[in-house]
Amino acid sequence: MACASRATSRGSAAASLYVGTTTETTSADSLGTCASPSTRAIFRPWRACVASGAIPATSSPRSREERRATSNGCCFGSRTSRPRTEAPSRRIATSRRAGSGAPSSRCSRSIRSSSRSNSPGRARTFTTRSSSRIHDLAPLIWPDHYLRLPYARLGHAWQYALARRADAVIAVSEATKADVVERLGVPAERVTVVPEAVDAEFAPPSREEGRRVARERFGVPGRYVLYVGQFDPRKNVGGLLRVFARAAEGDRELRLVVVGALGKHSSGLRAALADPRVPRERVIVTGFVDDATLAALYAGAECLLHAAFLEGFGLTPLESLAAGTPVVGYAGGAVGEVVGDAGLLVRSGDEASLGDALVRILADDALRAACASRARARAGAFSWDRAADETLAVYRRLVGV
Repeated sequence: MACASRATSRGSAAASLYVGTTTETTSADSLGTCASPSTRAIFRPWRACVASGAIPATSSPRSREERRATSNGCCFGSRTSRPRTEAPSRRIATSRRAGSGAPSSRCSRSIRSSSRSNSPGRARTFTTRSSSRIHDLAPLIWPDHYLRLPYARLGHAWQYALARRADAVIAVSEATKADVVERLGVPAERVTVVPEAVDAEFAPPSREEGRRVARERFGVPGRYVLYVGQFDPRKNVGGLLRVFARAAEGDRELRLVVVGALGKHSSGLRAALADPRVPRERVIVTGFVDDATLAALYAGAECLLHAAFLEGFGLTPLESLAAGTPVVGYAGGAVGEVVGDAGLLVRSGDEASLGDALVRILADDALRAACASRARARAGAFSWDRAADETLAVYRRLVGV
């Protein structure tokens, strides 16, 4: 295995608590997804709501570190009623921890509306309505990994109980909505799909510049396939390396560039590289790369190879499309919703078919070019402006405006 001197990929900032993993400090979020510069963009709907005056400006996270520490998970406001003596109003407010100025989570919102007419000498009663945002339910699918520790089981049991009580649930994809309805028993009419999008600062260079960066920074001699992500079980790194090994048999110059957080989950990568079928000398692990370098690696790749069994949304496939690079992978979770016809997707778990798809796109220049020509248009269909509008519409519906 060739290993460059950088440290970790997207997800370098560690969250202080990860209910759902076997570690207390990790760069993954509370539902098993990678906290990254891309996931911090989920605050774009929040900022748009602040700009419109629907949410107080003081409710936004104060720093990039704080955004990452609170960016993901399933924390919720509670549904309560209490007397207030303030003037009649309708407003959307962010739930806060007691004694703290920081928001309790990116997805927790408390929406208060007047429930009684104003009478002299009588306190006005307000009802707090709650909403939650759910990225995926990976811990319920792989409990032996994500829910092994008691605090993880307790944390998720609490989160899912609150999700069932929420007045509205925002899911990032139709696949996640289906899981919320099926596994949590939330009525479908209470779940709204609001897709994510690529960060506005994501600026991939030309393909030639991307290949130059890969060659000069990481010693990639020629064509390469890219993987970006973590190494927990649902990412299926072992299967990904076996699929690459099959394609590498017919192309001696081909390399696999792996960009991922080399933290507690890196044992999954080490175990996968120990497979004797994997040509370790042709796997280049970059470790940490900044946003500009990552965008260049996307742009220079032949394709993104994505063998994950589940994605709540699929930000890395969407970033690849935004760079004009097609995706080859499993259609598990929301990946099919994201990629559409800008790549080759096969049934989840069918490793032989995934290998065939990778060999095919690498051998067929016309097919690869056709997928690449549709990639940016496909990525452009996902917008943070639209996500902001749809998120605000959920809040307004809860308060009846």
